[in-house]
Amino acid sequence: MSEDLIDLQATSRLRAFSFRITPKTKGVKTGIHKSVHKGISPDFLEYKEYSQGDDLKHIDWRIYGRLDRLYIKKYEEEVSLNWCILIDRSASMEYGSNGVSKLDFAKKLSATLAYLILKQGDAVGIGDFWDKNIQLLPPRSGNRALTEILSKLGSLMPYGKTIFEEPISIAIEKIKVDTVIVIVSDFLIDLNSIKNSLKLLRSSKKEVILFHVLDRDEIEFNFSGSIEFKGMEGEKKILVDARNIRKSYKKNLTEFLRELEVVCYENQSKYVFSPTSSPIEDVLIQIANR
Repeated sequence: MSEDLIDLQATSRLRAFSFRITPKTKGVKTGIHKSVHKGISPDFLEYKEYSQGDDLKHIDWRIYGRLDRLYIKKYEEEVSLNWCILIDRSASMEYGSNGVSKLDFAKKLSATLAYLILKQGDAVGIGDFWDKNIQLLPPRSGNRALTEILSKLGSLMPYGKTIFEEPISIAIEKIKVDTVIVIVSDFLIDLNSIKNSLKLLRSSKKEVILFHVLDRDEIEFNFSGSIEFKGMEGEKKILVDARNIRKSYKKNLTEFLRELEVVCYENQSKYVFSPTSSPIEDVLIQIANR
């Protein structure tokens, strides 16, 4: 069932956290993100039940006296945010060494993040990209949005090649409102393509988070003997002695990861290394706030 994509253990452990974006942003309705509007007395709009991390000064003690439960006032100066999670569904995402493919992990990560974001009152959209194509569900809030997201995630199958710039350009055209773009991928592509895509997103005033999903085999390269490797996106087969190339492989991977982090830093984008062997909560907590 698509509901199984949500990691309930992770949502339980992260329930005291929120997912806020540091830069001030415009928004569409009440929420937990600070508005750009200043100099105007905020109008009180509604109540919400207190959760850890909320500002104590907004607690309504009169309601507490009547109901013995904590509620805080929500103001118009606090705005909700739009998020859109873009998942790489290319053929390389099919790889998995422990019964869980990179795409399986990406779907679970995305579903859990979407659930947590919707729970805090923000709107979430979902998209999947392959080759030069991308399919998008625009950001929406509420239970119906979660149902649609889970349905889409449950139907995703790996296909095609990893291509970034064209799908990202289409996403920018279709998602015109202020939106946090979350990209979940193995990023097995030329670094310049990633750099150009991040520049496009930042120039369009999008906040960006990258979850870099890799399998344990791709990180540790614990192969032995003579092995024939076959690319999952149409590359030629290659026969190698695993022991002879392990050192150079890990060196090249380390350099690539470091360069990717630098590219993200230079483009004011959040980078999160996300091995498929990691618990979902250990990955998501890196973008969470108390």
